[in-house]
Amino acid sequence: MSKDLRKFLTVKTIGRAVGNSEPLVSTDKLGSLPFAMKQYRAIIPTFLHGKKITFTDKQTESNNRIRKAIFPNIIYRFVYSRLLDMNVYARMTTTTLYQMERRGGFDEYLLTVGPSKCDDDKALMYKKMVEKAFKKQGRDVAARDLTLLKEKYGDDYARYL
Repeated sequence: MSKDLRKFLTVKTIGRAVGNSEPLVSTDKLGSLPFAMKQYRAIIPTFLHGKKITFTDKQTESNNRIRKAIFPNIIYRFVYSRLLDMNVYARMTTTTLYQMERRGGFDEYLLTVGPSKCDDDKALMYKKMVEKAFKKQGRDVAARDLTLLKEKYGDDYARYL
């Protein structure tokens, strides 16, 4: 466990978090960020895909209990959004990266994932931007198809669509 996370896992902090029904430790501190990007930490979206810090208890033969924190595997990656036509620098778990590959890319992942898997404010902002661009692209395609139908079959045919 890294030294910067030990100060967050004190007995007092865990007790306060359990009493207030809050998450025990914030996942904002996880992952190693390049030094040049540290000033932009607040604006980097986080895609955890439902992963969080979990705790396990281990009991030894001498009945000593050891509480262990298990952290999600967080990486920083540039992902390309075709709908927004831009690269997005994001924090994500390896599960999120796998799901992005399975679903066909960053845009498809954001369009198909539910709000419970995408709980960061900046991540929700990107999700809304992609959904808006997807709807706009759908309207543009529908309008282009309608003009092609008008050219080929006339205005009377397109009126009934």
